[in-house]
Amino acid sequence: MSKSAPQIDLPGLRLDRDRDCPLHQQLYAFLRTAIEEGRLQPNRRLPATRTLASEWGISRNVVMLAFEQLLLEGYLVAKTGSGTYVAPQNPTLLPEQPLVVPTPQRNRLPNHTAFQQAIPQHTGCFVPEKFVPFQTSVPSLRDFPFPVWSRLAAQVYRELHLYHLSYGNPAGYLPLREAIAKYVQVNRAVRCSPEQVIIVQGTQQALYLAGALLLRPGDPFWMEDPGYATARTILTAAGGVACPVPVGREGIDLDFAISQYPEARVAYVTPSHQYPMGGTLPYPTRKCLLQWAEQHEGWIIEDDYDSELRYSGKPLPSLQGMDQAGRVVYIGTFSKTLFPALRMAYLILPDAQTAHAFTRGKALLDQQSPLVEQLILTRFMEEGHFERHIRRMRQLYSHRQALLASLLEKLPALQTLTSSDAGMNLLAWLPETVNDQEVSAMLAQHGIVAPALSNYTLQHRQPPALVLGYAAFTDQQITKAAERLAGAFAQCELLASA
Repeated sequence: MSKSAPQIDLPGLRLDRDRDCPLHQQLYAFLRTAIEEGRLQPNRRLPATRTLASEWGISRNVVMLAFEQLLLEGYLVAKTGSGTYVAPQNPTLLPEQPLVVPTPQRNRLPNHTAFQQAIPQHTGCFVPEKFVPFQTSVPSLRDFPFPVWSRLAAQVYRELHLYHLSYGNPAGYLPLREAIAKYVQVNRAVRCSPEQVIIVQGTQQALYLAGALLLRPGDPFWMEDPGYATARTILTAAGGVACPVPVGREGIDLDFAISQYPEARVAYVTPSHQYPMGGTLPYPTRKCLLQWAEQHEGWIIEDDYDSELRYSGKPLPSLQGMDQAGRVVYIGTFSKTLFPALRMAYLILPDAQTAHAFTRGKALLDQQSPLVEQLILTRFMEEGHFERHIRRMRQLYSHRQALLASLLEKLPALQTLTSSDAGMNLLAWLPETVNDQEVSAMLAQHGIVAPALSNYTLQHRQPPALVLGYAAFTDQQITKAAERLAGAFAQCELLASA
């Protein structure tokens, strides 16, 4: 008696039990190819899985697993009471369907949340294709020692252990915290142990943690005005209510703050280099601020913005180093000294108990900051590259500030300049009758980024001025941009009539 013909005639079917690929995956791939190439015609009924398993000399489970995958992907269809069929149309040959974008509904998000209400309507995602003069607060990325960083990164990746790839301490890599503690003790007169240091992903995360842990819903906080708008937004999103305090050439007006907002228990300050005015808080005012915090059980959030980038003399000591009562939360960042994409900053808390509370908060947000970058940064600091880089940048930024100031002094449209001995920006003051936001918008049409000082204010208006950054730009870029600035000023009717 002759052997019956096979239920499915598919020459070339070879299932190799010695391959690493499971049998059901081999069968799935073979059947899928047969369907795509037309060797298994659309609408063809397939034999039962038991029959095919017997015919091919494999277990029924192998056939069932292969069929299940083909059913999921649309190559086969199952008809109740009838069996399994090749799909009427090959999924790879289906015509492209137009993407239907649902019509957005107004107010799909609740508009009453504290976080949403705190975000300004004009806030967007800042993703620049390139930096344009005179963009503010951007370090000179082309002068970063990338060969050194790359070498250290290669070393770190060669020496990685499995535990480096798992979860780590939410407070951060201990050797990095030790390196930071050593650095700030020497250079910022900060008094701390590594246990008081917490590694975070940027100043924004540090501020959010501080706001969430120090402010109760509705708590007022002192905010420099003009000041760092993102800090105001974050602390407001954390539940606080901003109390704008005027800023002069030497920082925050403490007498005004105490008299007008006596109920405040948190103060946000940039005492070593006020942003954007550039002033430094005098020693007597620092003492009074610390006394206020101690007497009222208040907290001071010290954002040590640009403090390392001082061109002459030693950087002024931090508020934290003067604090005897444990009321200062200190924030430092590597975004301005190294590069923003590193997303590495740190908090220094007054004691171990406070540090533990902040560490729990950090763990809740994102468990930990990326560990590999912490390993690289640790070596960068331990080998002395960090401090060498800062010394180079101080000299470079001092030169670029002087160059820009010398070019701007020739422009009759500018009343005067305010340049400090630290930082990355200077102030160019306009005639009193001019609207600095209109001038800034006019310059944007000429390809010049020049933020208006009034953009940084909440309540206490300053005379009109432009905030001009110089740190990220070469001498040639600064010179050409200053020439464009002069040309734009010459054509500006706003300035001509001032």
